Amino acid sequence: MNTANINEFISFILSHTQKLNREKPYKKSEDSFFDNPLLVETIQQIDYGVLIVNSSNYLLFMNKEAMRALNLHKEDYNIKDVSLLFQHKNITSIKKIDDCDYHFTYSNNKISTYNVKLKTLSDNNYLMITLKNITHVKNLQQELEVSKLKYDILVNNTPDVLIRLNKKGDVTYFNCGLTKEINIDPHKVINQNIFEVFPIDTAKQIKATSDKVLQTKNPSSFKTNILINENNYYFIIRLYPDIDDHVMCLARDISEKISIENKLEYLNIYDPLTGLFNRAYFENKLEYYNDPAFLPMGLVICDLNSLKLVNDTLGHSFGDTIIKESANIIQSPLSSYEEACRIGGDEFAIFFPNCSKSLLEKYKTTLLERLESYNLSNPKLPLSFSIGYSLRETVDTDMETIFIAADNNMYHEKLLQGIKNRNNIVQGLIKSLSSKEYKNEDTKQFLLDNVVKLAKAVNYPEHNLDNLKLFVNFHDLGQVSIPNNILYKTEPLTAEELNIIKRHSEVGYKISLSIPNLFHIADLILKHHEWWNGEGYPLNIKGNSIPLECRIFSIVESYTAMITNKPYKDAISRKAAVEELKRCAGKQFDPFIVDKFIEIIEEELDS
Repeated sequence: MNTANINEFISFILSHTQKLNREKPYKKSEDSFFDNPLLVETIQQIDYGVLIVNSSNYLLFMNKEAMRALNLHKEDYNIKDVSLLFQHKNITSIKKIDDCDYHFTYSNNKISTYNVKLKTLSDNNYLMITLKNITHVKNLQQELEVSKLKYDILVNNTPDVLIRLNKKGDVTYFNCGLTKEINIDPHKVINQNIFEVFPIDTAKQIKATSDKVLQTKNPSSFKTNILINENNYYFIIRLYPDIDDHVMCLARDISEKISIENKLEYLNIYDPLTGLFNRAYFENKLEYYNDPAFLPMGLVICDLNSLKLVNDTLGHSFGDTIIKESANIIQSPLSSYEEACRIGGDEFAIFFPNCSKSLLEKYKTTLLERLESYNLSNPKLPLSFSIGYSLRETVDTDMETIFIAADNNMYHEKLLQGIKNRNNIVQGLIKSLSSKEYKNEDTKQFLLDNVVKLAKAVNYPEHNLDNLKLFVNFHDLGQVSIPNNILYKTEPLTAEELNIIKRHSEVGYKISLSIPNLFHIADLILKHHEWWNGEGYPLNIKGNSIPLECRIFSIVESYTAMITNKPYKDAISRKAAVEELKRCAGKQFDPFIVDKFIEIIEEELDS
């Protein structure tokens, strides 16, 4: 029992009884008004507890509700001392929670809240104590506070802007989930007019819509965009009628949604890589240009040659770059009513309404001139187009037929120039390889001479030596795909960088398959990094499954690399290089061929 709280409460009551008039001692005869049955019954039926105490702290009267409040029974009614009454065993604590409100805690742990009031009666001779049960009210207040807290949390954390406006357009409430983004202090805009808060165009829209909502009592909405901190925000603003001639204004940021819609709308007709019109647009326009008003109607088809070879050797990222360069070359000479479309991975179509055959021929000439200019500036990887065109001159021919004719003309040109165009690409790749080569001419000759010596030492067929020499000269053709920052890196390679390095054997293989003069050594280029024990790449073949040419070359190439200074590594001595060959025999290298090569090296060192 918390007697401290109870005693404090009793002291509070007794302090008031001490103020009563003590000049007239209590006499029961003077309390005749308690004998009034109507008065007693009335007090018994009211919904709050009533206790009447005299100046001697003697309980004169207590109604039924007071007994319920104090958890008393009939047998407890004889308790006449007020101090004992409130220290009854069924009350374990009385705690003040407000000026007149107290928590009564009972022995069963139930808590009730009472509003306690004291009032003197009858010339200050009596003290009336009223106990009104306000537990339900307090519970409702608490629920209301919790509900308000939840509401505040929800509103304060919503990404929407919530504004309450009066009919003048003054802000009476402002909550902004975009406070940081739009740089508005919610506290400073209270009582400001919307024309002081928003840009004038937006404020006019809000005010006009607000007036409409107040007049019709129906919600309304509109979309608007606002420039905030140099960023364009899009909002949908909904206004709802509120009480007291107010309007609730809910502004939701739909910038991301608008951005997605714009992107989707863009992608409906545009190619995202080049910015040209896409295939869907082309097909719609093909039907559209059947209108005789566009006669004569021209169509040009351009195909970017050898794109697959570029993608296979240099990667799709580089391929994307030359597609964009090609699109620029195709687009730049066109007028506003001539439309270029990307209709395939490497294919473009250009519409020429109301044109002539000479105009189409002139455009083709312009393209070729622009290609030549580009290739002079980018000799390492020249671009080339196969170009075909057709002209619709009468309504007897539809645009689908014109498209087929232009495409056939393009394909015919592609067949005529195919080998030349492919050779130009390959020559560009070889030039690119030369710029990456760290070996000087003496080193290249040393490598070639020693490969031939070792081949003869292991009885390699004499008639195949020319192919072997060709393989030595083009073994690293695939290095064109390796970025210089990786090829010449001095620090240890990452796993990703190592994979890029290892890919060069496959790239060289694909390039050599495209070159008639190298086709027959493509397999050697693919396998020249295989190891005797099967731990090489890219196929993990081992032993005699590795071509003899590759086994010969890998030994001489490794030895040459070890004794040659490179941008990323200093050379070692020939003796140290020989020891390294011995260490790797049976692992990386064919042990029999290693022994033969060491014999050649030692003979040269002794001579």
